[in-house]
Amino acid sequence: MDILNNINGDEIFRNLFEHSTVGMSITSMDNRLYPNTAFCEMLGYTKEELINKKWAEYTHPDDIACNHALLNRIITGHEKSVRWEKRYLHKNGSTVWGDIHTFLHRDANGLPIHFITTVNNITKTKNFEAALVESEQNFKFQNEQLLLSNTEKDKFFAILAHDLRSPLSSFLGLAEVMSEDINNMTMSEIEDITKSLFLSASNLYQLLENLLEWSVLRRGNSEYHPEPTSLNSLIKRSIDPFTESARRKDITLELSLEQTFTVNCDIRMTETILRNLISNAIKYTNAKGSVVLNTKSVIDNEILISVTDNGIGMDDGLRNKLFKLNEQVSRKGTGGEASSGLGLLICKELIERQEGKIWVESVENKGSTFFFTLKLVN
Repeated sequence: MDILNNINGDEIFRNLFEHSTVGMSITSMDNRLYPNTAFCEMLGYTKEELINKKWAEYTHPDDIACNHALLNRIITGHEKSVRWEKRYLHKNGSTVWGDIHTFLHRDANGLPIHFITTVNNITKTKNFEAALVESEQNFKFQNEQLLLSNTEKDKFFAILAHDLRSPLSSFLGLAEVMSEDINNMTMSEIEDITKSLFLSASNLYQLLENLLEWSVLRRGNSEYHPEPTSLNSLIKRSIDPFTESARRKDITLELSLEQTFTVNCDIRMTETILRNLISNAIKYTNAKGSVVLNTKSVIDNEILISVTDNGIGMDDGLRNKLFKLNEQVSRKGTGGEASSGLGLLICKELIERQEGKIWVESVENKGSTFFFTLKLVN
């Protein structure tokens, strides 16, 4: 049946409806639809295709409930008409935004006959608004990245200005003393100075290594290459370079490896993580102390690695500042070793690149345990 026949044969309305450039539709109370040409063109259907569809079939799923609620307000008499924005589904699957204005046509007795709806296509406007929001978000993100980059540069230069200068000045001072007065020194004095020179050189090397790693990470040049690796072998290789420094401080290095695990990790990144954590543990442990490396399977596809020392530990205030770029956490080791706090930042980034986590538990004057996770190879 031609729904338009219900408009009392109003020829003016019929012509306006059929030839309007604005989308229009008439929907009966049993959901039969009669669209005009502009409405069909807007959604990409023929008139015959739309007449056989209910409006919910070409309405975006997320807008159907709202659509029902608004129409019910008209039916129940709470509103004479409603206007809202709605998403349609085009025949090609794309989304079409419509500015909708609907009112209910009733008979002489006030009984509802059909809804008459006009639809303005506002898709271009909505797409522009979405593009504008995305542009603003991108601008905000880029601005945040710029601020972060500036913060990182400030941190980088602060390390260069302070932490690098201190061991370098010490190294130069000791070298100057030896060059000017070595002929008048006793063997014991020479041994003391060479030990101090070695400590300064070690501090410089560790700091320069971290600065280099940090700069590579910041430039985005550090590629992630995971591969199945024996965790036990990796730990033993990482701990070997610290045997001498631990011996000089009379610190015991212990391994408590649950079993032989195969992890999926980037070997270079993981060795850097272990070196930094082992170095820190030795740095903040007193003579005759101990550093223990432990491994433990915690869930099906994850392994927990921990580095525990019984050194000077830290209070909650200092612990909460760790792994944060804008916090100053550097402090001298028990043997006067320098620290920039950069090593832990590098550890955090390298662990997170491998989809792991890092955290610390510590009690002041009792020691610290740093934990991190890696993926197991099933």
